[in-house]
Amino acid sequence: MADADNAFTHATDSLIALYRTVERRTIDLPLLSMMPLLILFWEMLKFLFGIFLVVPVNLVILIRNFFPGHWKFQPLFLKQLQYMSLWVWRGEASSLPYIFVIFVRPLFNAFVRAHFASRLRRLRLEILLQNEISDATRATLVGRIDAVLDRWKSPRLAAVFFTVLLPGIVSALAWIRQSTELFRFFGTNYSLSAIGSFIAQEAHDREAMATVVIIVFYLLSVPGTAFLAKRGLFIGRPLNRICFPGGQEGGEVYFKEREILAGVGLHAREARLDLWIVALCILLLFTQTWLYEPTVAAADKDFDPVIFWAGAGLPWTITMVLLAVAAIRRVRTGRL
Repeated sequence: MADADNAFTHATDSLIALYRTVERRTIDLPLLSMMPLLILFWEMLKFLFGIFLVVPVNLVILIRNFFPGHWKFQPLFLKQLQYMSLWVWRGEASSLPYIFVIFVRPLFNAFVRAHFASRLRRLRLEILLQNEISDATRATLVGRIDAVLDRWKSPRLAAVFFTVLLPGIVSALAWIRQSTELFRFFGTNYSLSAIGSFIAQEAHDREAMATVVIIVFYLLSVPGTAFLAKRGLFIGRPLNRICFPGGQEGGEVYFKEREILAGVGLHAREARLDLWIVALCILLLFTQTWLYEPTVAAADKDFDPVIFWAGAGLPWTITMVLLAVAAIRRVRTGRL
């Protein structure tokens, strides 16, 4: 009985201390940050310039190598490709950072606290059901866990959806509808000005549905980025790079947490929310392409649906395969 008391007391103390250390690291994080988006934009610019410059730069190097001396050929964009492949190999959602990366601290805090609460509740349940623990130790440990759970209360994901994402979608649609006359006044493309009318009058119209789909697509990137930042915090990334967890190997907090819980026979895994969000975003892009297919066909007299879907479906297929590999690698790396 003394061994069980000591084991669960040590696990409770260690887990709470670990989570307090993690929370302490988040104190200086900004309320809202565009820096991840700027980092992503800069890397994408280097990647695109590298693709366009690789041939002329290496041609100059080749001509120079006909003379005495030797210059190395420059890959230019291979560094970014290697970085993306590391994301997959380390079990991260490599496609998500290339959607829209804006850090929102309240949503990030919700994911962090939900992680704390889920592990502590599982430990609390095990303490309540464990027969080998004395009643006095059980009451003490349950009281300690209840105290920190009260402090780390977090809103449920359903509440976040109905209070943050859904109002955002409705507000975006209302803004599009109200902006219809403004678009017409400035003489912009009729297709843009018509979006509001389509949504207001015919919600089932393909173009209106495509607009709704793309809005949902970008709104999903907000919780996706917050979840990535939470993973970056648990892996041990520097605070200015926590939105890019695939850039660092290991898993500092995940490994310590797993070791603590394993001491009392518990095994907890994290939901692969980021991978599910990427998969849903790919499905939304597929839906948007399907909705716009008649528009493309009407504008192109030589439109071939087989060629169209072969070219459009290839990136989605590759992305889904990479997601499957990342899901498998996440289990292998132990970053759960």
